[in-house]
This record gives sequence, structure tokens and C-alpha cells, in this order.
Amino acid sequence: MEINAKLTRIIRRRTIALVSKEEGLVVIVFNDHSRMRVKVAGGPTVNMLGEGKIESAAEEGAELTLVSEDGRMAILQVAAPGSSVTVTDKNGHVEYAG
Repeated sequence: MEINAKLTRIIRRRTIALVSKEEGLVVIVFNDHSRMRVKVAGGPTVNMLGEGKIESAAEEGAELTLVSEDGRMAILQVAAPGSSVTVTDKNGHVEYAG
């Protein structure tokens, strides 16, 4: 599994306030009101992040793994590797797309 350095740099140490799941989409809202939208093929295979802070994001094929500072993780099956993740700031400006 390879660390996604750009995504990690953007979301590291942001605290998760809310995780919303609907068909084909997982939205993580951070306490600074920024959002990460992940288009998924199915729901999370593992979601153990809770409301902790993000430490890193890694990708391998169609899997996106988010790891919290305390070691908990969420593994998401992305719909289209390389074009399923968007992070926006509180004003809706895109910080990351990939």
C-alpha cells in the first residue's frame, strides 16, 4: 500500500466530525467544516475511524485506506481509482481531486 502524500498532507490532523454514507458515496465532514467526498463501489469494508484525527491516506488499486492518529482505520473501495476523492474547504473550494 502506497501513501498518497498529497492527500495525506491536506487531511492530516483534521478531526472527523461526521461520516455520512449513502449508495455510491461516503462523505467525511471535518470539524473545520471541510469535506472529503469519496465515490465508492459499495460501502466501507472496514470503518473504525470514529471521530479521531486523520494521520494518513494510502491507496492500492481500488482501495483507499484512511488511518487515524490512534491507529484505527477505514478501508474504502473507490469507484474509479485516481478520480474518486475530492476534498473541499469550508467555502467549497477544491483542495484535492484525485
